[in-house]
Parts: sequence; structure tokens; C-alpha cells
Amino acid sequence: MNKIYKLSALWMMCLMLLSCFTACNNGEEEDTNQYKGGISLNVFGPCPVARGGELRFLGSGMDQVTAVVIPGCDEITGTDIKVVSNQEIRVMVPQSATVGTVMLKTPKGEILTKTDITYSEPVALESFSPVAVKAGDVITIKGEYLNLIKEVIFADGVVVTGFVSQSRSEIKVAVPVEAQTGKVIISDGAEIPNWIYSATELSVKLPAITSIAPNPLKAGQKLTVTGTDFDLVAKVILPGGQEVEVENATTQIEIESPEDIKEGEVILVAKSGVEVKSAELKLVKPAIASISSASVKNNASFTITGTNLDLVSTVVFEGAETSEFTSQSATQLVLTIPATAKDGKFTLKTLSDTEIISTQALTFVKPAVSAFSESSIKAQKDLTLTGTNLDLVTTILFGTVAGEIKSATSTTLVVNVPVGAVTGPLTLKTDNGTEVITTQTLTIDVTLPEITSIVSQGPGKKITVVGTQLDLIQAIYLADENGSYSIRVLDYGIKTDTKVEFYHIKGAAQGWITPKMVTWDGDQGLMPKVYCAGVDEITAATKMIMDFNTRTTSDWHGVDWDNWGGSYDADASKNAGYLILNAELGWWIIGCNHPDPNGGWPSVNSNDYVLKMDIKTTKPVKVNSGYDLIVRIGGEAVSIVFPLENGVLDTQGDWITIKMNITGVLSNPTSAANDFGLICNNGAGTNWSGLCMDNVRFDPK
Repeated sequence: MNKIYKLSALWMMCLMLLSCFTACNNGEEEDTNQYKGGISLNVFGPCPVARGGELRFLGSGMDQVTAVVIPGCDEITGTDIKVVSNQEIRVMVPQSATVGTVMLKTPKGEILTKTDITYSEPVALESFSPVAVKAGDVITIKGEYLNLIKEVIFADGVVVTGFVSQSRSEIKVAVPVEAQTGKVIISDGAEIPNWIYSATELSVKLPAITSIAPNPLKAGQKLTVTGTDFDLVAKVILPGGQEVEVENATTQIEIESPEDIKEGEVILVAKSGVEVKSAELKLVKPAIASISSASVKNNASFTITGTNLDLVSTVVFEGAETSEFTSQSATQLVLTIPATAKDGKFTLKTLSDTEIISTQALTFVKPAVSAFSESSIKAQKDLTLTGTNLDLVTTILFGTVAGEIKSATSTTLVVNVPVGAVTGPLTLKTDNGTEVITTQTLTIDVTLPEITSIVSQGPGKKITVVGTQLDLIQAIYLADENGSYSIRVLDYGIKTDTKVEFYHIKGAAQGWITPKMVTWDGDQGLMPKVYCAGVDEITAATKMIMDFNTRTTSDWHGVDWDNWGGSYDADASKNAGYLILNAELGWWIIGCNHPDPNGGWPSVNSNDYVLKMDIKTTKPVKVNSGYDLIVRIGGEAVSIVFPLENGVLDTQGDWITIKMNITGVLSNPTSAANDFGLICNNGAGTNWSGLCMDNVRFDPK
């Protein structure tokens, strides 16, 4: 029967059984002899001890002992004193040792044991053979009184209690598969055992690798490891971390390599736990021989020829990547170039993290316009452009306003001229960021009044327009929340050639709005932007989530609750009753992950409600693209979309209400458990100081 334990663990057991050691008493003589200026000996043992065995001394300041003198022996000094800690040292008892008092020499003086050292007679380990073995081989241990031995211990802590044979002078024992190279120990198996070490080490054979093939290896191929003594192998660890159990191997191990295998060493792990490493395994990589063309087009087919292209998992272009291929073989790869890819070299990547960069840079074609179907046109009429690569165009700007693209081929594009279009060249944009300005100029045929000023008194209130020829206006439209000019103004005040007053309609878009005007002749145009701000009323149907009031014993979620990331001015917010953000936002702005003590967080039907929040800016906030502020509701996320004007958030110091759709975003019904709060996943480097937030709530649609 074999067992494995670490020797340090056995010694911990020994410390619990100090009563088995020879210990000093508390008399005066003991204090004198056993204590020297902070160095004391409390106990030593085992006693009796076997010659050739290990003797332990326990006390304090033991690491200061410079020599141990055992009767009949030379002083034991230097590295022959094994310092376990400042409370324990150990020495090996020489074969010449005799009975008597043991002396410890220290810088403070000599310490003598009260009790003589005695010896267990006469177990001895004289030799073992053979000195080089393989697991399963039988070694013969020669010595004296070996019939008293209960355990043979191999490195590293592998204990064998079942022997092939045993007599007074000889033990035959099989080497276990867990054994490692090291000294052999024989033990009497007592509670505090005598351990006798061999003078020399037993060399335990390990598996050896003579070759790995093929090298370089193509990921997914069979890898063959050849060598000797593979019956000792428990498992193989491949570069990249995959482990393969091994059974019934002798000189060869075959492994189907995974597609994501990496370059590096193949490791054999012996049953003893010892690792044997191979030479470095290299991998076959894709190679590019040619490409269909260096001048390419977004969304068009692209062909790469070469070798080992079946290993490619991803093709990375400047600005885009794709892992979807039209066809793939070892010699050819066909794919569609992503719409956002840009000029530059491309890279082939494999699942094994190898990369091949093309030697040729790609140049992407651009759209070009050769003619307009009309040189002068009215708004909301269709304009036809002819040219080349027009199917790449995703946006056409008539000044600053985009027209709706009705159809597009490589040579023809039809676009509806938008209201607000201005005379001049057109700007064509593509998905990869290319912008082309036409050499042709389009004249917008429209007669509109000239507006010199426009002022709003707020949502639902009067908007005043001042200018000339305002009597040309036949109708005014306001955009709804989706940006569609579906709301016609019916309520007017003064209407003259120089002034027109009309009233904002509740339900129309708020914030920066752009009214649309239609003349009696049917011409359409956009008025200048005007700021029309306001907040939605909090009603009995409102389900409040967080109103950020000062926290009291009954309201645990005020602004002084948990400013986790230092994201807001806590003192000012506490006094104001709403969040006043700092320049830099931490991840959590404010949050809670336990039930609301006021009866629980609200839960609603997400199909019937919207999420609202009141915001204002005390100064304009330049918001960088890519920001990601979210409202955390029951452990789920709703992104906050701010009403930006040219990347700037500016409410002119007024509070406005922003709305967020939760249908299909939050669970139905919404969760009343888990995390609630505000999180900044990515501030995109935005200085958010000046932005205030209040009244996160659900309201009926």
C-alpha cells in the first residue's frame, strides 16, 4: 500500500505530540542551563533517536545556535544545522554518537540538555541497489534491524508500506510510479517516527522525448511525440494549455492537435508529477502569393491565393475585419470586403494567434459624379446623379442637410432633395469615411422668407419669428420625437410680413428644434434652430426610481448615499437634491444593489412605459463620440441618448426631460431586484462638469 504526504505536514503532527520528546523541568538549574540571554531550549527529540536519524531542537532563538555537540562526535556546524525557523533546528545524528548530554553553542553562551541523549539500537541503512531505477523496479535496501521498519519513503513524500520482502538485514520494495529522484528514507512508523536517510540519491528514470513531428505543425494535424518510457507519462500539455490524458503508451504518443494550438514546448507530465519538455514546436503559417487586385472596392469580392489559407480565421483590414468567407481552401480565400475597410495593408489571422501581414497595400476606389440630371431643382424633388462607384454612397449632404437616397447602382443614384437644402456642391459620404465633394453645383429653386431672429418661450408656449416676406408662409410644421415633421401648427398669434407668432404643441420635440415652413407656392424650407426646453410633469401615474433627494431614515437613496466613483459634487448635490456631475466620471456614478426600504423598486410593463430623466446643463458640455452612460434598472442596462447639437449638450440652463425606450430593452415586467443606478461605461474623455441629472422614473407612454 502506498501513500503520499509532505514531510512538513508530518512535522506539524510532531509538534502536536511534544509530550513524546524529552523536556526540561521548571527548576532553577533548568532556567540556568536552558536559557541564555533570549535563547532558550524547551525540548529536543526524538529520544531515543536512531544514529543516522534526525534530531530536532525546539525553543526560541534557535536560529542563533552556532554549533551542536553530541557526545562522541565532532561539532555540528554551518549548513549541517538545518534551520527550520527561529523556534526549530534539526541535525543528523552521526554514527559515532554516544550517550550523554547534548550542548548547544550560541553567541550568548552554552546550553546543555537536562536529559542525556539515548539511541534506538541499532537500525541502520547501509546501502541500496540498484541506484538508477524505473517505476515498478524493485530496489534492495541493506542494513541492520530492518525488520523494525514500517515505511520506505521516496521523494517527494511518497510512502510505501507494502514491501516485496523484509528481513532483519534486507528490504525489497517496488518503486512506485509517483516516486522522484532523491534520497530514500526508512521509518519505524511511530507517532514521532525515526527517519533514516540514505547517503546517496536514488535516480528515478523519467520519460524522454526524442522527437516531435511534424515540426512545424499545421494546426489540426496529428502530432506525434516519440521517445522512451512513455508508460510513465500521465498526460501531455500542448502549447496553448490543452491537456491530453495518456494511457498505454510506450515509445510514441499521437495527438490530434486543436485548431488553436500555439507555438511553444510540448510538455510530458510523468506520473510522479515531474515535467519533461520538448524542443520548441513551430506552426505552419498561411502565406500570400497574390491578390486579385490592389485597387479594390468596398462590398466587392476579393480573392487571396497562397498556401495554408485554410488556417485563416479572420482577415483584418484597416478599419474593419471579417471572418465570413465566400469560399476557403488551402490555396484560395474569397471574401467580401467590409463596407468600412480603408486604404492600407491587410492581415491574415489564425486561431493559433499567428499573423501574416500583406506586402501590398490596398487602395479603395471612391465614388465620382459626372453629371446631375438637373442644374436647378426644388426641395422634395428627385435628383439623379450619374458617375462611377455610386453604390458606395451612404449619405448625400445638400449643405448640412442629408437627402434620402431612393436607389443606387454603380453608375446611377437617385436622391430626394431635402427641405433645407442650399445651393452649392453636394458632399458624398461612404461607410469607410470617404468624403467626395462634387465639382458640379446644384441650384436650389426656392423662394423663402428671410428670418432674422426666432425666440421660444418654452414647450407649449409662444415662438416668435422676425424677418421679411413672412407673409409667404402658408403653413408651419414641428417635428415629433422621431424627427418626422408630422405636427402642423394650428395656433397662431400675430401674422404679418415682418412677424409671425405661433405656439409650440405639446408632444412635439423639445430642446433644439427646427420648425419647417411651407410657402403658398409649395416651396419648403427650415427655419433657424430655436431652443424650446421644458420638463414633463410628474403625475400620480409616475413610478419614481430615484429622485436624489437628501437621504433620511426613510429614504436610503439620496445623493449622499454612495458616490462610488467620486463622480459628482456630493455636498452641492445634497443641498440641491439632484446630481451635479464632475469633470471625470468613475464607473459607478451612483448605485444600489439591495431592496428599496420604502417598499421596493417599481416594476412596470415595459411595453406600456418609457424611462425618463430630467437633465440640465449649467454650461455647454462638449460630448465626445463613443460615450456610454447607462441607467441600470434591475440589473439591466438602458443607454442614455442626449439631445446633442453638433456634439454639444446645451439646455441653456433650463431643465428638460429626455425619454428612453424600454420596450424590448428591459424584461417584461421590469425587474424590481438587483442593481439600480447610473453607470459610466465609457466617458470617451468627455468633461461632464455642468451636467445635472434628476428624477429617474417610469411614465406611461
